[in-house]
Amino acid sequence: MRTTDLLPAAALLVALASPALAMDDQETFWRVDARAEKRVSSIAPATEWAATAWIGEDRNKLRLANTGIVGDNGHIDNEGGTKGIDSRFFYSRLVSDFWDAKAGVQFTVFDEGVTRSGFLAGFEGLAPYGIHVDFVAGVSQTGVVSARLEASYDALLSQKLIATPYLEAMVASKDDPAIQLGSGLSRFELGLRLRYEIRKEFAPYLGVSFEQYTGNTASFVAASGEPTSLVRALVGLKVWF
Repeated sequence: MRTTDLLPAAALLVALASPALAMDDQETFWRVDARAEKRVSSIAPATEWAATAWIGEDRNKLRLANTGIVGDNGHIDNEGGTKGIDSRFFYSRLVSDFWDAKAGVQFTVFDEGVTRSGFLAGFEGLAPYGIHVDFVAGVSQTGVVSARLEASYDALLSQKLIATPYLEAMVASKDDPAIQLGSGLSRFELGLRLRYEIRKEFAPYLGVSFEQYTGNTASFVAASGEPTSLVRALVGLKVWF
């Protein structure tokens, strides 16, 4: 599957979403959230970013997302085939209180110009106790079926100080050695970010993360000379508008 093969699918998603947006008289809103952080380590320091944007109303939204991680050596960090520089386009629809279902396309660039594209579907929303959950599953052009879970929780320590524990995990159906991705549970990360909201829209933070590669992914990562387990300090900035 070439990148251009995804263009008709993206056009179809827009066509499907546009009438849904037009049918509702609700006012249209938009929002952009972004985070950039330095991941400090004596072994594998890197810079990571994550940005999301949506436009729509309560029921229907078009969503864009771009994330990436680049090592201090200037190379894209594959993170065991689970990250790279990733761009996604979704159409989402409210299916119950606090929950959206979504479907779309994905294009990811890994180190040395290796690319992967595919289709995704999942859901996003608030679980009990205010836990934010984002789950997507998809299939790439190489036939790898994968699923990714991200969960986080904002604990208010004061009006301006917020602690956010988080979890990331990814599983894959089979090996994709070109991007160091192995079958089964490929990678998980546990971490904590402590941010100070100078304003609601502007918050620097500090944190720590623990990452672990497992199974065949750990074997691929070790063979490339990279560590299979990492503890890194986090220094970053979160904004939205």
